[in-house]
Amino acid sequence: MAKNSDWGSGKEIQDIMERFVDRFPEMFEGFDVGHMHFIVTQKKKSREPIKLLTVGHPQEVFVGKPYIVEAFELWWKEMNLKQKNLAVFHVMCAVPQGGFDEQSQYYGKRLQPDIKMYMREFAASGGIPNWMENPAAMDPMERTAEDVANDVPAPDALPEGEDDGVRRSPVTKDTVAGVGVGEPDTEEAIPAAATA
Repeated sequence: MAKNSDWGSGKEIQDIMERFVDRFPEMFEGFDVGHMHFIVTQKKKSREPIKLLTVGHPQEVFVGKPYIVEAFELWWKEMNLKQKNLAVFHVMCAVPQGGFDEQSQYYGKRLQPDIKMYMREFAASGGIPNWMENPAAMDPMERTAEDVANDVPAPDALPEGEDDGVRRSPVTKDTVAGVGVGEPDTEEAIPAAATA
């Protein structure tokens, strides 16, 4: 089968995204599902069930949309509805504010995963850290915006200045010099600065 015919429509993914935009309008303010292409690739392996692909210039001129969402049929068919919702929510969190605004510096960009992105996903799953694998994770489609807002962890969970008993020091070139040198259980394998 030719590569360009080895895919199908991702209408189910598009429908899930539209429901999330309706369910969480403040969280996904400015999110325009109509400016995305959705495809389900068949007979191709991937490490993740869904990917967000950016379309740069000049291809974006012909495609007319800054993003493509690609799902992989081998994964997609095995996932239950909750896992599909979690995977789609994850992809949506990767689109920055202004990602659909042609006047924005973030147009057509994708966020690098960071703590803020994961905090939204963590909250949407009901505070379950490994939401894609853990059956205890909640379906974000069954939660309200208030539920999610209540589960977002405080970014300053450990207030500055509070002594938690752990000695912290910045990593420098000298503290990592010699790491991996010598026998694993000998003093030579441990940098002198780390044992001080």
